[in-house]
Amino acid sequence: MPRVTFEYGPKPALNALAYLQRRLPGLTRLEAFKLLYLADRHHLEIYGRPITGDRYAAMEKGPVPSRTYDFVKKRAGDGWRLPDLNDPDLEAFSDSEQEVLDEVVDKYGRYTARELINITHDKVWKDTWGEAEAAGKGSEPIPWERIIQSLKNGDDIFRALLND
Repeated sequence: MPRVTFEYGPKPALNALAYLQRRLPGLTRLEAFKLLYLADRHHLEIYGRPITGDRYAAMEKGPVPSRTYDFVKKRAGDGWRLPDLNDPDLEAFSDSEQEVLDEVVDKYGRYTARELINITHDKVWKDTWGEAEAAGKGSEPIPWERIIQSLKNGDDIFRALLND
């Protein structure tokens, strides 16, 4: 199976993060990262591409967008706080991206951190985290191929990606 990667730019990922932060005041970084994962998965399933393009890593409390995590940690340090981000640029979102972000906020925005952790501890995370634990590591990259395989239309997405 060919390796699947998506184009990542910090602007789309940080714009999505800023959007979540504005829609959900008091959002913690853990909650934000879980919501980004859910949004990327959902957008990938419907439209064949994620919103952020970030690489996810399986960590103890669930999937984490790696490069977005690095940015947040650099700007806000350790802990649960998100940095204060500029207002999101709504014009930068495609209609589908904003639609999916709104769906994720509407469906999961009131969930607690614990509930979001439980939701994102899906088979993809469990398999990848199991590999990390077996190797004595604190994280392990989650291959996009594994995420795509878990989607109900994963075969269609693979075919579409291979034909592009």
